Parts: sequence; C-alpha cells; structure tokens
Amino acid sequence: MIEIAKRKGALLNRPLFQPNFQATLVADFGHVDQLCHDVQNWDLQFQPLTAQSVDGRVAHLIQGTFAEFELSYARFHQNLDQRGAPPPGKLTFTIPGPAMSKLWWCGKETASDSILVYYPGVEWRSVSGSDFEVFLISINLADFASYAARCGAPDLDPNRLQTTFKAPEALLKRARDVLCTLKSQAPWIDPLTLDVLVEDLIGCWLAQTGLQPRPVAVHTSGRVLSRILELIDAGKIEDVRLPDLCAEAGLSRRALEITFKERFGVGPAAFMKSWRLAQTRRQLLEANPDEITVADVMAEQGFLHVGQFATDYKRWFHELPSQTLLRSSMAST
Repeated sequence: MIEIAKRKGALLNRPLFQPNFQATLVADFGHVDQLCHDVQNWDLQFQPLTAQSVDGRVAHLIQGTFAEFELSYARFHQNLDQRGAPPPGKLTFTIPGPAMSKLWWCGKETASDSILVYYPGVEWRSVSGSDFEVFLISINLADFASYAARCGAPDLDPNRLQTTFKAPEALLKRARDVLCTLKSQAPWIDPLTLDVLVEDLIGCWLAQTGLQPRPVAVHTSGRVLSRILELIDAGKIEDVRLPDLCAEAGLSRRALEITFKERFGVGPAAFMKSWRLAQTRRQLLEANPDEITVADVMAEQGFLHVGQFATDYKRWFHELPSQTLLRSSMAST
C-alpha cells in the first residue's frame, strides 16, 4: 500500500491524473449576432429564419477544454440558417441531442442518428429547426491519425471519408451520457471513458466507409492486461496510461475493453477506479485524522472532483469518506 503522507499538503508535488473539464464559455444568448461574436474557435454567420421566441432565448452554449479535447454543448431555440467554418487544425464530431429530429446539412437531410463530421478549413451550411441540440467533440488531426491506427487504418486521410455516418442507438446514448455532464454546474468527465468513446466513434465511421478494424490476437491484449495489473500491484497506478500501453502493443482500446470485461466483468477504467476507491478506504481506516485529511488521501489516489469522489465512495461503501476517517479516529482512542 502506498505510504500515507505525514503532513497536510505533502501531496501537492505528486503527479495526478489529467485535469477536469475547463469551461471557457457558458452563456445564454438573446441575439444571434452576439452568439456569433462570442463563440470561440468557430467562425459563424447565423441568420434567424423565424421570429424570436417570447421568452427572448435564442441559444444556450457551453464550450471548454479537457486534456487534448475541445468539448461543446449547444441548444438553439430558433430556426437558423447556419454558416461558418470549424476550428482550425481540428476534426469535429457533432452528436445530435435527443431533442433533435432532422437537419438540412451541406445539401442533404440528415436523421437523428447521424453524426456530422466537420473538417478544418472546410466551410459548411445547414438549416436547423426550432429546437436544435448538439454535443461536439473536437480532436487534433494528429490525434485522429493515432485513433485511426488503433482501429487498423494507419496513414488514413480523413478527407477521403464521408462527412456523415450513422451511429447505433447504444453508441449515441453512451456519447450523450458522457457529454451530458457538460450541462451540470461542476462537469466531471472520466478521461478513459472519453478516450474509448472517441475511438468507438472513429471505428464506427471507418466501418461505414468499408474500413474494418483489424482483428487483434488475444495474447496481445492479455499482455497489456498483465502489464496494467503489474503496475497497479506495484502501487504505480499513476503510470497506467492506457492509450500509450495500447499504442506500444499495437492494440485497440476496444480489444482491451473486451478483454477486461471478459476477465473481470468491467472495463479498465471502472477496474482502476474500484482499485483506487479500495485503496482510499484502506488509507482512511488506518489514518490519523490529526495528520491527514480526506482531501489528502483523495488527491494521492488521483481523485480530483470532490463531489464525484464522495458520490462514488458512498455508493461503494455506504458511508461518506469523512465518516470512515472519523471511525478510524474513534477506533484508535
């Protein structure tokens, strides 16, 4: 077990997991022109096609960054003629919200199960209805090459691919569930879950273009799984970087997910979270409350979001972490 720090604040210099979602714009708009002016990274020219609603709302917009991703949520309450250009150097996937039905986009009508792909440097035009809701994920082009390689299509030029593709309902629901947290007051996103989601979106896109992910030998995924367990058992969970381990072994994240679920019943992200929660509980049960706080132990185990940590901990152990620490204090007296 990792040794408990003996001083408050002694964990500040330890490496932690990736930072949480950093919002750069959260706003309600009553005018289309103001939205086009304030939106970040996109060059927009929107024209209203109907009168403004009686409550004066045109749109609600959230933009921000998470690690190497740019994430956005938008909901428009007015029919709009939309034109513009996407973020430079980024490939953007647009996932329709449950409220969206159809959209006229780049000369064709898309359905509610269509995912749109915006290419950098390519302008687009669309016409949306009176209730238009979308989630957006933008990735670097270099990162697309890495994902495509993991899906068995190295050196693929994304411009050769179609700009829309159909997504199964299960994938759409998962994407909405992951990104819906952007609408909360304190968004929290699991980086491993988001990474798997992007790989699955790209894999779905490639499959519909006739490019099937390559099969991966079971022994390869088994080796990566064993390496992950070795790092965890050695108390080096901060060194478990799934994208790097998969890339080194030439393994897709999907293959690793399947191996973990076959072996343990959960994916690698859930497996490591449960391990970290268990380690946190052990430390709290053995801790001296005069020398360490719940925040210290939480940070050491790589939990950055206090509210999400407390919720997960209570679901796992049926008590709050502060109650566990209090019980350790009472047991030592």
